[in-house]
Order: sequence, then structure tokens, then C-alpha cells
Amino acid sequence: MKPLSLLSCVLALLLAGCTWNKNSPKTLPVLMVERLNWMDEVAMAKQEKSLPINDPVREAELLRAMTQRGVAAGLKPESVRRFFSGQMLAAKAVQEEWLQAHPHAVASYIKVPDLKQTVRPALDEIGRQMIARLAQPRSPAESAAILKEARQRLTHAGYSESAQRPALDGLQAGLVP
Repeated sequence: MKPLSLLSCVLALLLAGCTWNKNSPKTLPVLMVERLNWMDEVAMAKQEKSLPINDPVREAELLRAMTQRGVAAGLKPESVRRFFSGQMLAAKAVQEEWLQAHPHAVASYIKVPDLKQTVRPALDEIGRQMIARLAQPRSPAESAAILKEARQRLTHAGYSESAQRPALDGLQAGLVP
């Protein structure tokens, strides 16, 4: 009986892999990594324009917009604010690390992405997807699995503990029903 159930599990996993498609909704941990993956470009663009990492006005606007979207999706305002505050703190940590590793402007042959035209629209779309995933009902066990997956993905992607900590704290706050 046990070999059969093991075989059934293996077949189920194989079939699940075959039915995955790139248009499937991304999980919160995947979106968190995807968002942080943009931070090198953000840091590069800010460095080129001599902008500071901290932008309190933009951060307040983002929190307000994400909170409104979250409330419209049925989420508690404080959970949404804490989730995105954590993601923003993680993003700033990644930007600071990038700037420390690259103290001088990038070479002139490297095309620096435009924050307004390229980067922010991509980050806004990721934010919308994050709201949709946060709004999905889940059990406490599913929330724990999401946190575990997030830590694994952030570690695998090479993010430091100083970036992971606020991202995971924000995620934990955002998963509160």
C-alpha cells in the first residue's frame, strides 16, 4: 500500500508540473522576489540622477494606493500597510547594498532604466498582483507554508538577512486574516 501511495504522489507531482503554465498566478513569495529583483535597476537609476534611496513622498503615495486597493479587495488597511511597509524596507536594504557595491556611476554603455516609464509601472503591476494574492482565503497552515516558501525563495535568490527580515515580517503581517 505504501509504495502505491508514494507512486501516486510522484505521479501527481509530475502531472501538476505538466499542467503549469506561465500565465498561472504567481505566489506571494515569487512576487516578493520579483519585486526585489527590480531594486538594482531602481538603485542604478537613483544613482544616475543623484536621488536618495528614501523617498517619503513616493512611499506615502504607494502605501496609500496599495491600502486603497487592499481595502477594495476586502483586506484590513493595517495588514496591507504593514505588508507593503515591509516590502519597501526590504527594497531599500537591497538598494543600499547595491550602492555600497557600486559606489561610482555605472558605465556609460549601460542603459539605465527610467523609473517613471519602466520600473514603477512594473512595480505597480507586481503590487496589484500581491494584493490579489493577499486577498485569497487561506488556513493558518497555508500561511505558514507561504512564509516558509518566501524565506527559501529569498535565500535562494541571494538576498541578505537585512533584506529578508523586513520582507518576511511584512508578509507575516499581511497574512493575518
